[in-house]
Amino acid sequence: MATFKAEVYAHQKRADGTYNIKIRVIHQKRKKYIPTTYYVTKDDLTRTTFKLKNQKYIDATDDMIKKYRSICDRMGERLKSMTVEQVVDAITNDNGEHFDLDIVAYARQYILHLKETGHTGNALSYQVAINNLVRFVGRDSVSIKEITVKFINDWIKWIKENPARSKPEANHGERAQSLYISQLRAIHNRAKKEFNDEDAGLIRIPYSPFKRVEIPKVPVTRKRAISTDLLRKFSELPYSLIMQPGTNRYNLAKDVFLLSFCLIGMNAVDLYTCTDLKKGRITYQRTKTKNRRADKAEISVRIEPELKALMKKYKDHTGQRVFNFYKLYSSVDSFTAAINKGLKKIGDDLGIDDLEFYAARHTWATIASNEAGVDKYTVHTALNHVDENMRVTDIYIAKSWDSIDAANRKVLDYVKLSLDDVTEKKYIPKNKRVLPKQNL
Repeated sequence: MATFKAEVYAHQKRADGTYNIKIRVIHQKRKKYIPTTYYVTKDDLTRTTFKLKNQKYIDATDDMIKKYRSICDRMGERLKSMTVEQVVDAITNDNGEHFDLDIVAYARQYILHLKETGHTGNALSYQVAINNLVRFVGRDSVSIKEITVKFINDWIKWIKENPARSKPEANHGERAQSLYISQLRAIHNRAKKEFNDEDAGLIRIPYSPFKRVEIPKVPVTRKRAISTDLLRKFSELPYSLIMQPGTNRYNLAKDVFLLSFCLIGMNAVDLYTCTDLKKGRITYQRTKTKNRRADKAEISVRIEPELKALMKKYKDHTGQRVFNFYKLYSSVDSFTAAINKGLKKIGDDLGIDDLEFYAARHTWATIASNEAGVDKYTVHTALNHVDENMRVTDIYIAKSWDSIDAANRKVLDYVKLSLDDVTEKKYIPKNKRVLPKQNL
C-alpha cells in the first residue's frame, strides 16, 4: 500500500528564502517525491522539526493526499504489482492527457481472470471477440484512444464482409456483429470504471463511443429442440461398436444427452463437476447463472427410475463426484467437445441438422410446455433461469422442489424413452475373433 506525507526539507531553501512543499510517496519500500505548487517560509513551519504549522497549507496538502489515496484505492489489486514510479505517474496524471491503455492486453488479462475463476464459457466468448478484433486491425495491440465511432462502425462492416474462419467463431455465425461489439463495449466500460475516478476528478478515458453506435441486433435464436418422435428414436439408437482411442464419442454423446434431458436439461459443465448426490437427488449450483443470483442458482433434481442404468454406468466409485466424466476427460472443454463431435454423427444418422448438446435442454422445455401440460412458470423454475422480475420475491419464498419433480415426471411419462439397456458390446478385431466350435 502506498503511503503519503507532506514534507518540507531545510536543505532545499530557494534563493528567495522559500521552501517547496513536497508529497513524499513510499511504495514497495521505495521513496519518491512529488513537488507541489505551494511554497512556504520559515514562519509557516515549526522551528525545530520543520513541519507545517500553517493550517492553510496543511488543509491544501491533506486534500491532495486524499485525492492520491482515492486514486490508489481505485487501482485495487493492480497497485501491488506497480513500482513507486508507476504509482507517482498514475496519481499525478490526473488530466488523462498522457494516459493510454492497450485494450487487447487489458482484455486478455480479464479473460485470464475469467478462466481462473471457472467462467470458461465467458472467457472463450471474449477471447474469440478479441481475436477477431486483432484480425481486423492486423496487429496485437490497440490503443483505447483508437476506439472511436468510426473505428467501431468499420469493424462491424468488416465482420460482415469477413466471415469467421476458426471453429469456435463459426458457431457465432450471424450473431458475430452484435456479440463481438457488445463484448468490446463491456471491456471498454470495465476499463472506464477502473481507470476513471469522477470523485477525484480523474477522467483518463473520457469518451463513450458505443453510445453513438447502432450495434446490429442479435438474430432470433434458432430453435434447437427436437421432436418427441426423434427423441424416442434417439434413445433407441444402437451403440456404436467402432473402436477408437479412449471413450467412444458416439456412445458417450448418446448417454450424456439423455442424462441431461432426464435431469431437466442439466448443462455439461454441471454434469462434469457436480458432487452432491444424496437421498436420490442431485443438488448443484448452475454454473452459468450462479454468480448472478443471490441463491447461487441452486437446484435439486430427483433421479427418476429411468436413469438407474445410466447413473450406474457413469458412477464415480471414488465418491468425489457424482459422475466419472472427469476421469474420462481432463477438462470440461474436452468433455464438451467429445459430446458435440458424437452428436454430429448421431445427427447425421437421424437426419437432424447441426445437433447440439443444448438441444437436450431446449427439448425438455418444449415438450414440457407444449405437450406434457407443464405451466410456463414451472418450466422457467425448472430450467433455473434468472428472472429479474422475481429476484426480490424469490428471497422470501422457501424453496420446494415438488413442482419441479412433478413436471419432470410428467415429461418422462409422456416421452417413454428406452433407457434400460445401456451396455456397450466390447469390440473385438476380426483377427482376434474366435469362432464357436461346430458339432461334428
